[in-house]
Formats: sequence, C-alpha cells, structure tokens
Amino acid sequence: MATDAQTKAPPNKETFHFINEPTEAINDALTGLTYLKPDLSYYREYKVVYRNDLPEFSKDHVTTIGFAGGGHGTVFASPTAAQIFEAIKMCQPPSGKSRGTLVVCGNYTGDILNAGLAITRAQAAGYKVHFTPVGDDVAVGRKKGGKVGRRGLSGHLVALKSACALAQRGENLERVAEVMEYVAGNVGTIAVAFDRVALPNANITGLQTLPSATIELGMGAHGEPGLQQISPIPSLEPLISQMLNLLLDISDQDRAFIPFSKSANPSDDNEVVLLLNSLGSTSNEVLARMAELANAELERRGFKIRRLTLGPLVTSLKMSGFGITIWRLPPDSGETMCRKEALGQWDEPVDVVAWRQ
Repeated sequence: MATDAQTKAPPNKETFHFINEPTEAINDALTGLTYLKPDLSYYREYKVVYRNDLPEFSKDHVTTIGFAGGGHGTVFASPTAAQIFEAIKMCQPPSGKSRGTLVVCGNYTGDILNAGLAITRAQAAGYKVHFTPVGDDVAVGRKKGGKVGRRGLSGHLVALKSACALAQRGENLERVAEVMEYVAGNVGTIAVAFDRVALPNANITGLQTLPSATIELGMGAHGEPGLQQISPIPSLEPLISQMLNLLLDISDQDRAFIPFSKSANPSDDNEVVLLLNSLGSTSNEVLARMAELANAELERRGFKIRRLTLGPLVTSLKMSGFGITIWRLPPDSGETMCRKEALGQWDEPVDVVAWRQ
C-alpha cells in the first residue's frame, strides 16, 4: 500500500526573481556589472568591485569604500571584517604612497561591527582610514533609536556624492571626511512600501506580507517594521504631504533630524536637493509624478528645490516602494561649506552605472 509521502505531489514553488542559483546571485550580478562597465573589475574571493586603475588613482586621491546592500557578502548580510580589510588594502597598496581611505555604510549593527574590526586592524597595520556610518531614516525617532541610532537609507548616497567629488579633485582625507559628516548630518529620508522584499531563495517560504490594500510608512530597506501601516491606501498628494511632515517638522523633538531653521518659510536655509528613490520596482514615470507633487508641496511651504534626481539608486531587490530624501543645503554665508560649494560638489560629473546627471 502506498504511503501518503509516496502519493502526495511535491509542493509548488513560486519564484520571485529571474536568477540561476540563489547562492550565486551576488557573484552573477557583480560579474555582470563588469560587462556593463568594463573599467570595473570583480575580486570574487572577497566580493569586491573596484576600478581598474585603482593602484594609480590611489597614489594621488583619497579612495572611498562603500557597502550598503546586496553587493557585499550574501543578500542583506553584513560584509565580513576580512572583506572590508581586503578592500582597504586594495585602496592603499604597500608599494606606493596613499592619501587615505573613507569607508562609508548605512547605520546597521552588523555592518558597523565588522567595519570597526576591519578598521582597527587596518589602522594598527599603518593604513589611514576614516569611517562614517550614515543613519538618515526619520521613521526611527530618538527614543526608539537609542544608542543604535537611525537606519541607513538613500541619504548616504547624497553625502557620498559630495565626498567623492572632493576626493576626485585631490582634497585630503580630513576635508573629505569633514564634508561627508556634514552632509550626512543635514540629510533625512522617509520610505514607504507595499510589501516586504522577497529574497532570491526561489520560493515564498517565510515571506512576510502586508495585508491587502495596505502600505507601510517608514519601512526599512531590508523589510524592517515601519512607523505605521496605512489602510486604505491614500492618494499620492496626502501621502507625500505626510512624508514631508516627517522630514521638515522641527517641532517634532523625536524626529527633527534635519536642522532647518524653520519648518516653513525658513529665511536663509530654504534651498534643498531632492532625491526620489525607487526601492526596486517603482517606475520612473511614477517617481516623476511624485517629484512633481513633492516640488509643489515644498514650494507651498517656502522651500526651493535646487537639484532633483530620481530613479532606482538605492534599491532593495524588487521592493515595491519609494523613498524621499532631502538634503538641506547650507546657507549662502556657509557652515562647513557654502551653498555654492555644495552645489558644485553635487554637479561634479561622475561615471557610474546608476547615476543620472
């Protein structure tokens, strides 16, 4: 007599990604990146993508190491200390002089712990390194964040753009790091999504989903819980207004992270850079409409957008959502830098795959 195990058909699996083998997803993606951008190379053993001219470039320029996504380790896993240390050694070869290295990541515990171990080891060995973790998520308030602080979202990209512009111009590590820290302290991000991300494990086992007709405001890049679930789903106008409230309201002592002088109609710090970021599957057409609405709402509150960019810049696989990042530009009179300098760094040409000038 046949047993139940013999007669039952195996359960169906529903795939969520076009991949070959889940365990090779990172290697496949980063190898493919070098075909798309032939002046990049991939160090498979340590999962490091680097510019082909790194040994020569590092002699006269500060180098930067960034990690904040699926490109390190396995998907959503922190890079190991060995991986980070190897990247530092690649940026500062022993055979030549070095201007030092800026290491940047989003504010996540595993990333920071492993980076700290690697940097301690590197500094003990004589390497010159500065480390800046960036936490820009205003959904995580001061009470909830505690000593850990806010999560990292797309705000680190804004700060890194400025820092890399200075590195490209030949500035020293101290100045590059100073600007990195300053911009990171003037950036905030809030995200919203329809669902938590599906990992490329070829099936839906263990995938947590939101209820139907529900979005989560403040969801983290790895599917961490947000500030609140909203149902029914609001139209874009009130949703974007609510998101901007979280970014701009300096009276909210728990979340007033961007140091605007006033929440509306500030006098000399009313100019901003706006970034609309797709978390994976939100189209450019939808982002463009959101940018239009955000621009109108910011102007109504007395702010002026000096620069705008949008697209899939800091993604979370196929997460169906988007984020708004605002960078408070310095006053004309200047702080760590003046407004003209800040905009010049933003406008510095770059030659990377995802960035749109």
